[in-house]
Amino acid sequence: MKSITITQLRSNIRKYFDDVTNSQDVIVVPHTTEDDAVVIMYIKEYNSLQDTAHLLSTAKNRARLAEASSQAEQGKTISYNLDEPVKRKSDK
Repeated sequence: MKSITITQLRSNIRKYFDDVTNSQDVIVVPHTTEDDAVVIMYIKEYNSLQDTAHLLSTAKNRARLAEASSQAEQGKTISYNLDEPVKRKSDK
């Protein structure tokens, strides 16, 4: 993460946008203080953060993710061949 002034951003905005796009780094542009700032980030990183926030937004989702993580750590996983159709109980 790097911090630049608004003047620096104005004078070379394309370079900073290219830097963010190529490195996926974050640029902070303070407005009046560090806590009052704008963040420039790569769209894929932003979308990833939004997805994570959504997944963690409810207690039920957090519990499901914690359980799935625990099962994976314990080796309680099921392998599937994605090239074959899934057989259901009703397909007998």
